[in-house]
Amino acid sequence: MGQFEIIRDVSTTLQKLLETSLKNAGYKDVELYTTIPTEENIKKLPALSLFLSAVCVDPIVRERGQKLMSVNEDSGEVVEYSVDPSLLLKLYYVVSAWGKTPQEEHVLLALAIKVFYEHPEIGEGLLQGYSFRQRETIAIRPVEEPKFGYEETMSFWRSMGEKVRPAAQFCVWTYLDSDRRSDPVHRTFGRSVSLSGQGRRR
Repeated sequence: MGQFEIIRDVSTTLQKLLETSLKNAGYKDVELYTTIPTEENIKKLPALSLFLSAVCVDPIVRERGQKLMSVNEDSGEVVEYSVDPSLLLKLYYVVSAWGKTPQEEHVLLALAIKVFYEHPEIGEGLLQGYSFRQRETIAIRPVEEPKFGYEETMSFWRSMGEKVRPAAQFCVWTYLDSDRRSDPVHRTFGRSVSLSGQGRRR
């Protein structure tokens, strides 16, 4: 398994969190879809849609230079090499509810928002997959009105060729590591030997 599977594993983690929370709240018959949210793809109602709409790379991390790593070998040598910095990814998910009535959709959408609001960080025990680092946590934040308000919601559904419906957007922060590293540099540190017990010459 490669760490490049991180986007898939984040999506699976969010999906599992929603499914478990729905069942715990008594909504065992709600379907969860991760495909493009259109009437053609939402086969069964009631349903929630968790759609990955955008992936952005944080420019501050992207522009950083390589960092130096060192490993002590059994021979006493110190091996140094340079590695690329990790990329901070911002994954944007649009959550929408599909029901038989507007009231049903409102309840399901509010429940989904509540689940993510109560889990601003997801750590070990809830993370799904093998691409996460040891003791890693991912942060979930709601995208506020200036970036995903009424106009943005209308534009999103029009781009899908769908009727406008309420939706919420969340941003998840995670990291993508690079396997590229420079050629190793071997360094051997000399040992200093001091002599004692020698008197001064007269």
